[in-house]
Amino acid sequence: MHNVQWGRVPVILWAGVMPGKRVNWKNESFDQGSIMRGCVKWDHQLAPGEEIHEVLQHAFDVAFSEPCGPVYLTYPLGILTEKFDRRSIPDRPPEPTHLAEPIDKDRLAKTAELLLDAKSPLIVAGATGRFAESVASLIGLAEAICAPVLNGATRVNLPTTHALCAGIEQAGASRQPNAGYADADFILAIDYDMPYAPMGGMPRPTAKVVQIAADPTTQGRPLWMRGANEYIKADSRDAIPVLTTLVREKTSETKKGELAARFDLVSRQQADLRNRRRASASSKASEEPISADWLCQCIASVIDEKAIVVNHTIRDWASVTDQIDRVSPHTMISCAGGSIQWAPAAALGAKIAAPGKMVVSLVSDGGFVWGCPVATLWSASTYHAPFLTVIFNNQSYGVIRGIVQRIYGETKVSDELGSAAGVDISPSPDYSMVAQASGGYGRKLERPADVMPALREAVNAVKSGKTAVLDVRLQKG
Repeated sequence: MHNVQWGRVPVILWAGVMPGKRVNWKNESFDQGSIMRGCVKWDHQLAPGEEIHEVLQHAFDVAFSEPCGPVYLTYPLGILTEKFDRRSIPDRPPEPTHLAEPIDKDRLAKTAELLLDAKSPLIVAGATGRFAESVASLIGLAEAICAPVLNGATRVNLPTTHALCAGIEQAGASRQPNAGYADADFILAIDYDMPYAPMGGMPRPTAKVVQIAADPTTQGRPLWMRGANEYIKADSRDAIPVLTTLVREKTSETKKGELAARFDLVSRQQADLRNRRRASASSKASEEPISADWLCQCIASVIDEKAIVVNHTIRDWASVTDQIDRVSPHTMISCAGGSIQWAPAAALGAKIAAPGKMVVSLVSDGGFVWGCPVATLWSASTYHAPFLTVIFNNQSYGVIRGIVQRIYGETKVSDELGSAAGVDISPSPDYSMVAQASGGYGRKLERPADVMPALREAVNAVKSGKTAVLDVRLQKG
């Protein structure tokens, strides 16, 4: 539910209430809705005789209005044996409804002026790409102000191949800081919330931050441990085009020359960075144990731009985001709320939602273990929703290992301490056998020369209707 909440996913969850008077330790009536209240937009317990159709209609309206999110409904078990009139839920628009409040054009005009006055502006987009049309709108804004755009971790907001794309936000145990934060004197955060895993790099203390978001609970939360200087409540589908128009109207001829020069500089910097990272990955084609950079470069070569990448690698996050481009909207999703077991079930859900697309789940070995792989892979086979899982197997809970190392020092985290602290998954099970036991394709990889052939076999297996798992052994730790 935490992931559904921060992923802005409209879900209606039903649960029955056991009969009889239940109380808590204070002898107060048990409130089942309180279990979910911190994660939902609305919760409600259906009372005897209450009009169920009206409750359901309101639940749909709440869940599918911006900001989208989950609803929790509870009901007395007795209603399951009652008869009700069958009614259809009225057809909903293909996208959630926009905010009812009008856009504050005066505040957006001030934001446009701040963007134009900034020497090094940076746009950070979080969940903007959940709406396909917003990707094109964000491209227009970026090109109007010639500012780099850093994609948040969970969505494709700007194509990673665009000249102004500063990549995908680096979080968790990534080896590199986020590009652009240190140099930016103005940050425009759109539909952005801090990732659950600690991120690399922080804005300078003097940088001004303006935040645009539809979610009122976003206001006041500590962005980069400091918050925004100004918060503008708005639907980004409406706000971005208006802001783009205002920027263009306020751009002088002299400023146009400055912006063009900045566009050339940013595009050259990003192209050089991308080329160096790709060359580095290629140089590791024979490296043993298998390099995560080389693995991700191989994955990128066997999937098309419409494939959906479900990414929850954490430790090898930089390898994924550096090597695997995502160009089209809705072709990458990542964990929004924090949950080690998120990826397997998320991939199954993505395949059910988009049966005609290739779905590739990139997951750590710890995430695979915790992700109920037997239930997930069996369900994928039984319900004809095949997808490919690539396990980045370092035989360790890397994040926990990092915490232990910070406390005890890296040299003291011996094999004995690692085992006692619960950071090792060693000896590692053969996860490929789990796939085979569930009727799918499975293979364990230990040599870099086997990566490309195995990936092609796995992709062909998925296209033929089989769920596939590649257990790729990386450097331990």
